Amino acid sequence: MLNWKLAFKNKHFVAKFIASFLFLFALMYFFAWFLNYIEQRQGHVFYDPILNFLRPRDVSDIIFFTTYGASLLALIYAFTSPYRTIHLCQMYTLLTIFRIITLFIIPMDPPSTIIPLRDAILQNTFYNEAGNLKDLFFSGHTATLFLFFFFSKNIILKWVFFVCAVCVAVAVVLQHIHYSYDVIVAPLFAFLAYKLVSKHSKLYETNTKDLPQLF
Repeated sequence: MLNWKLAFKNKHFVAKFIASFLFLFALMYFFAWFLNYIEQRQGHVFYDPILNFLRPRDVSDIIFFTTYGASLLALIYAFTSPYRTIHLCQMYTLLTIFRIITLFIIPMDPPSTIIPLRDAILQNTFYNEAGNLKDLFFSGHTATLFLFFFFSKNIILKWVFFVCAVCVAVAVVLQHIHYSYDVIVAPLFAFLAYKLVSKHSKLYETNTKDLPQLF
């Protein structure tokens, strides 16, 4: 709590904090509309030799618990520092912007063998009641978990996030929710979001280098 009290005495931080989260919330609202918009578009079905090799299996539970378990862990890790919190918010915002751009310029239809993802949280927030099948390029699940991997400075957490990211990447392909291409490029966009925000975080790191950290 000491870190948070000191941070909120910094007017520059408070302004950045409020602006970052307000922008993220507005973007999420737009993203929910956008996902329903792309669901109405005609897309393309791509040949994927990896999907052709794998018989689809429903592993929705593995995807659900791994994704949200890792996300909860990442949030706890970020909240131990106000500056980590704002950085993760900005990184995820940038990652979402990348997804909106790629989803818009690359219209895709899902694999014909897809087993729709069962996710109560998505179905009650971003997805419509029928489920969204064209949320494809690139994989949001995979990219988010790899973002946590790049973001974490704790070596143990880093390995945890890496294992979770790989498991989910394999799982979404195994369930034919995504083409393998969606998953292969996801870490690249995650790294780009991480790198661009980190490049401008030196001021924050300098301001907090003498503060106690839990992780």
